[in-house]
Amino acid sequence: MRQYLDAKQQHRDAILFFRMGDFFEMFYEDALLAARTLELTLTSRSKDSAGGGIPMCGVPFHAADGYIARLVKKGFRVAICDQIEDPRKAKGIVKRAVVRVVTPGTFTDSSYLDSREPAFLMAVSRIDAKSGPTIGAALLDVSTGEFSATEYTGSDGLQAFADELAVLRPREVLVADAGDPMSRERSAAIDAMWPQIADAGLAMTRVDAWTFEFESARRALLEQLHTSGLEGFGLDRHAAAVSAAGALVHYLRSTQKADLAHVRSIAYRLRADALLVDPTTLKHLEIVEGSEGGRDGSLLNELDRTVTSMGSRLLRSWLLRPLLSLDAIRDRLDAVEELAFRTIERGKFRDIVKAVQDLERLTARTAMGTAGPRDVVALKASIAVIPRIRTVLSDLQAPLVRSLCS
Repeated sequence: MRQYLDAKQQHRDAILFFRMGDFFEMFYEDALLAARTLELTLTSRSKDSAGGGIPMCGVPFHAADGYIARLVKKGFRVAICDQIEDPRKAKGIVKRAVVRVVTPGTFTDSSYLDSREPAFLMAVSRIDAKSGPTIGAALLDVSTGEFSATEYTGSDGLQAFADELAVLRPREVLVADAGDPMSRERSAAIDAMWPQIADAGLAMTRVDAWTFEFESARRALLEQLHTSGLEGFGLDRHAAAVSAAGALVHYLRSTQKADLAHVRSIAYRLRADALLVDPTTLKHLEIVEGSEGGRDGSLLNELDRTVTSMGSRLLRSWLLRPLLSLDAIRDRLDAVEELAFRTIERGKFRDIVKAVQDLERLTARTAMGTAGPRDVVALKASIAVIPRIRTVLSDLQAPLVRSLCS
Protein backbone atom coordinates (compact mmCIF):
# COMPACT_ATOMS: atom_id res chain seq x y z
CA MET A 1 0.00 0.00 0.00
CA ARG A 2 2.96 2.32 0.54
CA GLN A 3 3.95 1.72 -3.10
CA TYR A 4 0.42 2.52 -4.20
CA LEU A 5 0.16 5.70 -2.14
CA ASP A 6 3.54 6.95 -3.38
CA ALA A 7 2.46 6.47 -7.01
CA LYS A 8 -0.94 8.03 -6.35
CA GLN A 9 0.70 11.08 -4.76
CA GLN A 10 2.47 11.76 -8.07
CA HIS A 11 -0.70 11.31 -10.14
CA ARG A 12 -3.52 12.74 -8.06
CA ASP A 13 -5.53 13.78 -11.13
CA ALA A 14 -5.62 10.25 -12.60
CA ILE A 15 -7.20 6.90 -11.78
CA LEU A 16 -4.29 4.64 -10.83
CA PHE A 17 -4.20 1.13 -12.30
CA PHE A 18 -1.89 -0.74 -9.89
CA ARG A 19 -0.50 -4.07 -11.16
CA MET A 20 -0.84 -6.95 -8.72
CA GLY A 21 -0.23 -10.34 -10.33
CA ASP A 22 -2.72 -10.90 -13.15
CA PHE A 23 -4.86 -7.88 -12.24
CA PHE A 24 -4.76 -4.10 -12.21
CA GLU A 25 -6.23 -3.03 -8.88
CA MET A 26 -7.67 0.30 -7.76
CA PHE A 27 -8.05 1.49 -4.17
CA TYR A 28 -9.76 4.16 -2.08
CA GLU A 29 -11.51 6.91 -4.10
CA ASP A 30 -10.26 5.47 -7.38
CA ALA A 31 -11.95 2.17 -6.57
CA LEU A 32 -15.24 3.86 -5.73
CA LEU A 33 -15.15 5.91 -8.92
CA ALA A 34 -14.05 3.06 -11.21
CA ALA A 35 -16.54 0.58 -9.75
CA ARG A 36 -19.38 3.01 -10.42
CA THR A 37 -18.17 4.00 -13.90
CA LEU A 38 -17.17 0.53 -15.14
CA GLU A 39 -19.83 -1.41 -13.22
CA LEU A 40 -17.24 -3.46 -11.35
CA THR A 41 -17.73 -5.36 -8.12
CA LEU A 42 -16.44 -3.31 -5.19
CA THR A 43 -14.61 -5.24 -2.49
CA SER A 44 -12.19 -4.31 0.29
CA ARG A 45 -8.62 -5.18 1.23
CA SER A 46 -6.95 -5.39 4.63
CA LYS A 47 -7.59 -2.55 7.04
CA ASP A 48 -6.55 1.07 7.13
CA SER A 49 -5.09 2.83 10.17
CA ALA A 50 -8.59 3.34 11.58
CA GLY A 51 -9.44 -0.33 11.25
CA GLY A 52 -11.80 0.06 8.30
CA GLY A 53 -11.65 -1.89 5.04
CA ILE A 54 -9.87 -0.26 2.10
CA PRO A 55 -12.22 -0.01 -0.94
CA MET A 56 -10.84 -2.05 -3.82
CA CYS A 57 -11.78 -3.20 -7.33
CA GLY A 58 -9.81 -4.61 -10.24
CA VAL A 59 -9.71 -5.68 -13.87
CA PRO A 60 -7.78 -8.54 -15.52
CA PHE A 61 -4.39 -7.49 -16.90
CA HIS A 62 -5.09 -8.96 -20.36
CA ALA A 63 -8.37 -7.02 -20.66
CA ALA A 64 -7.15 -3.69 -19.25
CA ASP A 65 -7.15 -1.82 -22.57
CA GLY A 66 -10.91 -2.17 -22.94
CA TYR A 67 -11.55 -0.75 -19.46
CA ILE A 68 -9.02 2.04 -19.99
CA ALA A 69 -10.75 2.97 -23.25
CA ARG A 70 -14.10 3.26 -21.46
CA LEU A 71 -12.62 5.54 -18.80
CA VAL A 72 -10.81 7.72 -21.34
CA LYS A 73 -13.98 8.11 -23.41
CA LYS A 74 -15.65 9.51 -20.31
CA GLY A 75 -12.84 12.05 -19.93
CA PHE A 76 -10.76 10.41 -17.18
CA ARG A 77 -6.97 10.13 -17.08
CA VAL A 78 -5.48 6.71 -16.23
CA ALA A 79 -2.01 6.20 -14.75
CA ILE A 80 -0.68 2.68 -15.33
CA CYS A 81 1.59 1.48 -12.51
CA ASP A 82 3.23 -1.75 -13.65
CA GLN A 83 5.81 -4.19 -12.30
CA ILE A 84 9.29 -3.17 -13.50
CA GLU A 85 11.17 -6.29 -12.38
CA ASP A 86 10.64 -10.03 -12.69
CA PRO A 87 8.59 -11.23 -9.67
CA ARG A 88 10.52 -14.52 -9.70
CA LYS A 89 13.81 -12.69 -9.18
CA ALA A 90 12.58 -9.96 -6.84
CA LYS A 91 13.74 -9.83 -3.25
CA GLY A 92 10.84 -8.69 -1.13
CA ILE A 93 8.10 -6.57 -2.71
CA VAL A 94 8.23 -6.34 -6.52
CA LYS A 95 9.28 -2.88 -7.71
CA ARG A 96 6.56 -0.92 -9.49
CA ALA A 97 6.47 2.40 -11.31
CA VAL A 98 4.06 4.43 -13.43
CA VAL A 99 5.03 3.50 -16.99
CA ARG A 100 2.39 5.50 -18.85
CA VAL A 101 -0.39 8.02 -18.30
CA VAL A 102 -3.30 7.60 -20.70
CA THR A 103 -5.34 10.69 -21.56
CA PRO A 104 -7.96 11.44 -24.25
CA GLY A 105 -5.25 12.83 -26.53
CA THR A 106 -2.63 10.11 -26.00
CA PHE A 107 -4.57 6.83 -26.12
CA THR A 108 -3.57 4.95 -29.28
CA ASP A 109 -5.46 1.68 -28.88
CA SER A 110 -7.08 0.68 -32.18
CA SER A 111 -10.34 -0.31 -30.50
CA TYR A 112 -10.70 3.23 -29.16
CA LEU A 113 -9.79 5.22 -32.28
CA ASP A 114 -11.79 5.62 -35.48
CA SER A 115 -9.41 4.36 -38.18
CA ARG A 116 -10.78 6.90 -40.69
CA GLU A 117 -10.23 10.00 -38.53
CA PRO A 118 -7.20 11.59 -36.85
CA ALA A 119 -6.85 11.79 -33.08
CA PHE A 120 -5.25 15.17 -32.41
CA LEU A 121 -3.60 16.43 -29.24
CA MET A 122 -3.15 20.22 -29.26
CA ALA A 123 -1.07 22.66 -27.23
CA VAL A 124 -1.71 26.40 -27.36
CA SER A 125 0.37 29.37 -26.22
CA ARG A 126 -0.39 33.07 -26.27
CA ILE A 127 1.83 36.15 -26.62
CA ASP A 128 0.10 39.50 -26.07
CA ALA A 129 1.46 42.64 -27.75
CA LYS A 130 0.20 46.14 -28.56
CA SER A 131 -0.73 45.00 -32.05
CA GLY A 132 -2.85 42.20 -30.61
CA PRO A 133 -2.40 38.61 -29.41
CA THR A 134 -0.45 35.93 -31.23
CA ILE A 135 -1.62 32.40 -30.61
CA GLY A 136 0.71 29.49 -31.23
CA ALA A 137 -0.92 26.10 -31.81
CA ALA A 138 0.84 22.75 -32.13
CA LEU A 139 -1.06 19.73 -33.35
CA LEU A 140 0.11 16.12 -33.00
CA ASP A 141 -1.65 12.88 -33.78
CA VAL A 142 0.19 10.57 -31.37
CA SER A 143 -1.25 7.54 -33.14
CA THR A 144 0.49 8.42 -36.43
CA GLY A 145 3.26 10.91 -35.62
CA GLU A 146 1.74 13.70 -37.75
CA PHE A 147 3.11 16.89 -36.15
CA SER A 148 2.47 20.50 -37.20
CA ALA A 149 2.37 23.99 -35.76
CA THR A 150 1.00 27.38 -36.79
CA GLU A 151 0.26 30.86 -35.49
CA TYR A 152 -2.79 33.12 -35.47
CA THR A 153 -2.30 36.90 -35.20
CA GLY A 154 -4.65 39.73 -34.31
CA SER A 155 -8.43 39.74 -33.93
CA ASP A 156 -8.86 37.88 -37.22
CA GLY A 157 -6.46 35.28 -35.90
CA LEU A 158 -8.60 34.70 -32.80
CA GLN A 159 -11.59 33.91 -35.01
CA ALA A 160 -9.49 31.68 -37.27
CA PHE A 161 -8.22 29.83 -34.18
CA ALA A 162 -11.78 29.30 -32.95
CA ASP A 163 -12.81 28.01 -36.39
CA GLU A 164 -9.88 25.57 -36.51
CA LEU A 165 -10.77 24.23 -33.07
CA ALA A 166 -14.34 23.60 -34.16
CA VAL A 167 -13.22 21.89 -37.38
CA LEU A 168 -10.30 19.79 -36.08
CA ARG A 169 -11.84 19.03 -32.67
CA PRO A 170 -8.69 17.83 -30.89
CA ARG A 171 -9.33 15.26 -28.20
CA GLU A 172 -7.29 17.20 -25.64
CA VAL A 173 -5.95 20.77 -25.50
CA LEU A 174 -2.93 21.71 -23.36
CA VAL A 175 -2.68 25.19 -21.81
CA ALA A 176 -0.22 26.72 -19.35
CA ASP A 177 -1.08 26.67 -15.65
CA ALA A 178 1.03 29.25 -13.84
CA GLY A 179 -0.11 28.34 -10.34
CA ASP A 180 -1.65 25.71 -8.12
CA PRO A 181 -3.69 23.42 -10.40
CA MET A 182 -6.18 22.93 -7.57
CA SER A 183 -6.85 26.68 -7.25
CA ARG A 184 -10.37 27.58 -8.38
CA GLU A 185 -9.35 31.20 -9.00
CA ARG A 186 -6.43 30.16 -11.19
CA SER A 187 -8.57 27.70 -13.13
CA ALA A 188 -11.23 30.34 -13.73
CA ALA A 189 -8.60 32.80 -15.02
CA ILE A 190 -7.23 30.24 -17.46
CA ASP A 191 -10.71 29.36 -18.69
CA ALA A 192 -11.41 33.06 -19.27
CA MET A 193 -8.22 33.40 -21.35
CA TRP A 194 -9.29 30.60 -23.66
CA PRO A 195 -13.01 31.05 -24.36
CA GLN A 196 -12.53 29.44 -27.80
CA ILE A 197 -11.66 26.10 -26.17
CA ALA A 198 -14.56 26.29 -23.73
CA ASP A 199 -17.01 27.27 -26.50
CA ALA A 200 -15.92 24.26 -28.58
CA GLY A 201 -16.58 21.96 -25.62
CA LEU A 202 -13.08 20.47 -25.71
CA ALA A 203 -11.15 18.78 -22.90
CA MET A 204 -8.63 21.27 -21.47
CA THR A 205 -5.55 20.04 -19.58
CA ARG A 206 -3.49 22.48 -17.54
CA VAL A 207 0.26 21.79 -17.53
CA ASP A 208 3.26 23.49 -15.92
CA ALA A 209 3.84 26.95 -17.37
CA TRP A 210 7.61 26.47 -17.57
CA THR A 211 7.13 23.93 -20.38
CA PHE A 212 5.79 26.79 -22.54
CA GLU A 213 8.81 29.04 -21.92
CA PHE A 214 10.56 29.60 -25.24
CA GLU A 215 14.03 28.27 -24.41
CA SER A 216 12.69 25.22 -22.59
CA ALA A 217 10.29 24.47 -25.44
CA ARG A 218 12.97 25.02 -28.08
CA ARG A 219 15.39 22.62 -26.36
CA ALA A 220 12.70 19.97 -26.11
CA LEU A 221 11.94 20.31 -29.83
CA LEU A 222 15.60 20.18 -30.87
CA GLU A 223 16.15 17.04 -28.80
CA GLN A 224 13.01 15.36 -30.11
CA LEU A 225 13.74 16.15 -33.76
CA HIS A 226 17.46 15.33 -33.45
CA THR A 227 18.51 18.62 -34.99
CA SER A 228 20.62 21.66 -34.10
CA GLY A 229 18.19 24.26 -35.46
CA LEU A 230 14.57 24.79 -36.43
CA GLU A 231 15.17 26.76 -39.64
CA GLY A 232 14.63 23.72 -41.84
CA PHE A 233 11.16 23.23 -40.36
CA GLY A 234 10.10 26.85 -40.92
CA LEU A 235 9.84 27.58 -37.19
CA ASP A 236 12.83 29.84 -36.64
CA ARG A 237 10.75 33.05 -36.58
CA HIS A 238 7.65 31.76 -34.83
CA ALA A 239 8.15 31.94 -31.07
CA ALA A 240 4.53 31.21 -30.15
CA ALA A 241 4.44 28.10 -32.36
CA VAL A 242 7.74 26.85 -30.91
CA SER A 243 6.44 27.38 -27.34
CA ALA A 244 3.32 25.33 -28.06
CA ALA A 245 5.17 22.54 -29.88
CA GLY A 246 7.86 22.24 -27.21
CA ALA A 247 5.29 22.14 -24.41
CA LEU A 248 3.46 19.37 -26.25
CA VAL A 249 6.68 17.33 -26.47
CA HIS A 250 7.33 17.88 -22.73
CA TYR A 251 3.82 16.66 -21.93
CA LEU A 252 4.12 13.52 -24.01
CA ARG A 253 7.48 12.57 -22.57
CA SER A 254 6.19 12.95 -19.03
CA THR A 255 3.01 10.96 -19.62
CA GLN A 256 4.12 8.28 -22.08
CA LYS A 257 7.57 7.56 -20.60
CA ALA A 258 8.78 6.92 -24.16
CA ASP A 259 11.12 8.66 -26.60
CA LEU A 260 8.42 9.03 -29.28
CA ALA A 261 10.72 7.61 -31.95
CA HIS A 262 8.01 7.97 -34.61
CA VAL A 263 7.87 11.77 -34.18
CA ARG A 264 10.86 12.96 -36.19
CA SER A 265 9.53 15.95 -38.15
CA ILE A 266 7.27 18.95 -37.75
CA ALA A 267 5.64 21.12 -40.44
CA TYR A 268 4.80 24.79 -40.09
CA ARG A 269 1.31 25.26 -41.51
CA LEU A 270 0.96 28.48 -43.46
CA ARG A 271 -2.62 29.76 -43.53
CA ALA A 272 -2.02 30.87 -47.13
CA ASP A 273 -1.41 27.27 -48.25
CA ALA A 274 -4.99 26.10 -47.78
CA LEU A 275 -8.49 27.51 -47.62
CA LEU A 276 -9.83 27.63 -44.07
CA VAL A 277 -13.44 26.49 -44.31
CA ASP A 278 -15.41 27.74 -41.33
CA PRO A 279 -17.56 25.32 -39.27
CA THR A 280 -20.86 26.82 -40.46
CA THR A 281 -19.96 26.28 -44.11
CA LEU A 282 -18.77 22.75 -43.42
CA LYS A 283 -22.06 21.98 -41.71
CA HIS A 284 -24.33 23.48 -44.37
CA LEU A 285 -22.42 21.90 -47.26
CA GLU A 286 -22.29 18.58 -45.36
CA ILE A 287 -18.61 18.14 -46.23
CA VAL A 288 -17.61 15.54 -43.60
CA GLU A 289 -20.91 15.06 -41.73
CA GLY A 290 -24.42 14.54 -43.08
CA SER A 291 -27.50 16.35 -41.86
CA GLU A 292 -28.16 13.61 -39.30
CA GLY A 293 -24.58 13.65 -38.00
CA GLY A 294 -21.97 11.04 -38.81
CA ARG A 295 -20.53 10.34 -42.25
CA ASP A 296 -23.72 9.09 -43.92
CA GLY A 297 -24.98 11.58 -46.49
CA SER A 298 -21.79 13.66 -46.47
CA LEU A 299 -19.56 14.56 -49.39
CA LEU A 300 -16.76 12.61 -47.73
CA ASN A 301 -18.88 9.48 -47.60
CA GLU A 302 -19.75 9.80 -51.29
CA LEU A 303 -16.15 10.33 -52.38
CA ASP A 304 -14.37 7.91 -50.07
CA ARG A 305 -13.60 4.78 -52.05
CA THR A 306 -10.19 4.32 -50.45
CA VAL A 307 -9.11 0.81 -49.50
CA THR A 308 -6.89 1.78 -46.55
CA SER A 309 -7.60 3.74 -43.38
CA MET A 310 -4.56 5.94 -44.12
CA GLY A 311 -6.09 6.95 -47.44
CA SER A 312 -9.42 7.69 -45.79
CA ARG A 313 -7.80 10.01 -43.24
CA LEU A 314 -5.82 11.76 -45.99
CA LEU A 315 -8.92 12.35 -48.11
CA ARG A 316 -10.71 13.80 -45.09
CA SER A 317 -7.85 16.23 -44.43
CA TRP A 318 -7.87 17.31 -48.11
CA LEU A 319 -11.57 18.15 -47.92
CA LEU A 320 -11.14 20.12 -44.70
CA ARG A 321 -8.18 22.12 -46.06
CA PRO A 322 -8.60 22.66 -49.85
CA LEU A 323 -5.43 23.73 -51.66
CA LEU A 324 -4.87 27.35 -52.66
CA SER A 325 -1.53 27.04 -54.46
CA LEU A 326 -2.09 26.73 -58.21
CA ASP A 327 1.03 24.58 -58.71
CA ALA A 328 -0.03 22.15 -55.97
CA ILE A 329 -3.56 21.95 -57.43
CA ARG A 330 -2.18 21.18 -60.90
CA ASP A 331 0.13 18.47 -59.52
CA ARG A 332 -2.79 16.79 -57.77
CA LEU A 333 -5.05 17.00 -60.82
CA ASP A 334 -2.32 15.60 -63.08
CA ALA A 335 -1.95 12.60 -60.78
CA VAL A 336 -5.71 12.08 -60.62
CA GLU A 337 -6.01 12.32 -64.42
CA GLU A 338 -3.28 9.75 -65.02
CA LEU A 339 -4.69 7.29 -62.52
CA ALA A 340 -8.18 7.79 -63.97
CA PHE A 341 -7.07 6.81 -67.48
CA ARG A 342 -4.49 4.13 -66.56
CA THR A 343 -7.15 1.68 -65.43
CA ILE A 344 -4.93 -1.42 -65.47
CA GLU A 345 -2.25 0.17 -63.27
CA ARG A 346 -4.90 1.66 -60.98
CA GLY A 347 -6.56 -1.74 -60.60
CA LYS A 348 -3.25 -3.43 -59.80
CA PHE A 349 -2.40 -0.72 -57.31
CA ARG A 350 -5.73 -1.03 -55.47
CA ASP A 351 -5.45 -4.83 -55.29
CA ILE A 352 -1.93 -4.65 -53.87
CA VAL A 353 -2.56 -1.83 -51.41
CA LYS A 354 -5.50 -3.71 -49.87
CA ALA A 355 -2.90 -5.84 -48.10
CA VAL A 356 -1.41 -2.77 -46.39
CA GLN A 357 -2.79 -2.27 -42.89
CA ASP A 358 -2.57 1.01 -40.95
CA LEU A 359 1.20 1.49 -41.22
CA GLU A 360 1.13 4.89 -39.51
CA ARG A 361 -0.58 3.66 -36.38
CA LEU A 362 1.24 0.32 -36.33
CA THR A 363 4.56 2.17 -36.48
CA ALA A 364 3.49 4.54 -33.70
CA ARG A 365 2.42 1.74 -31.34
CA THR A 366 5.66 -0.13 -32.02
CA ALA A 367 7.76 2.98 -31.36
CA MET A 368 5.91 3.67 -28.10
CA GLY A 369 6.20 0.09 -26.88
CA THR A 370 2.45 -0.57 -26.81
CA ALA A 371 2.27 -2.89 -29.85
CA GLY A 372 1.16 -6.47 -29.38
CA PRO A 373 2.27 -9.55 -31.33
CA ARG A 374 -0.49 -9.10 -33.91
CA ASP A 375 0.56 -5.48 -34.48
CA VAL A 376 4.16 -6.50 -35.14
CA VAL A 377 3.10 -9.23 -37.58
CA ALA A 378 0.77 -6.78 -39.37
CA LEU A 379 3.61 -4.25 -39.61
CA LYS A 380 5.92 -6.84 -41.14
CA ALA A 381 3.29 -7.95 -43.68
CA SER A 382 2.48 -4.35 -44.67
CA ILE A 383 6.12 -3.38 -45.19
CA ALA A 384 6.63 -6.47 -47.36
CA VAL A 385 4.06 -5.10 -49.85
CA ILE A 386 5.93 -1.83 -50.49
CA PRO A 387 8.31 -3.15 -53.23
CA ARG A 388 5.30 -4.38 -55.25
CA ILE A 389 3.63 -0.98 -54.93
CA ARG A 390 6.77 0.79 -56.14
CA THR A 391 6.92 -1.52 -59.18
CA VAL A 392 3.34 -0.67 -60.22
CA LEU A 393 3.80 3.08 -59.72
CA SER A 394 7.17 3.22 -61.51
CA ASP A 395 5.45 3.22 -64.93
CA LEU A 396 3.42 6.36 -64.15
CA GLN A 397 4.69 9.82 -65.14
CA ALA A 398 2.73 12.34 -63.05
CA PRO A 399 5.26 14.24 -60.83
CA LEU A 400 3.21 13.75 -57.66
CA VAL A 401 2.99 9.99 -58.23
CA ARG A 402 6.69 9.71 -59.12
CA SER A 403 7.60 11.56 -55.94
CA LEU A 404 6.07 8.66 -53.97
CA CYS A 405 8.63 6.29 -55.49
CA SER A 406 11.68 8.39 -54.68
